[in-house]
Amino acid sequence: MTQPRRLPWDGTDHTAFCQPGGFIARLADGMEEEILRTAKGDVERVESLLKDAGFTKAELVRALAYLSQSAKAVISVAECRGERLESHELIEN
Repeated sequence: MTQPRRLPWDGTDHTAFCQPGGFIARLADGMEEEILRTAKGDVERVESLLKDAGFTKAELVRALAYLSQSAKAVISVAECRGERLESHELIEN
């Protein structure tokens, strides 16, 4: 029996699940990759600002706010992937 897959987003304050291997799982894979790409871009944006002596406080605050949201999303992706690894280990053993 396969374990339901927790999705790395909710948007409704509820935890969402899907069955592994289906359309929603493939959609979730793509979403996870997009979350990681977005976070990478947010890190690069902050690093770029810090190298520019002319950045404003408002620009930095805005970039850090985006980075904070991205970090939360990446943590959710990592937790979901960890859960999937654990469930695979349980099934194999």
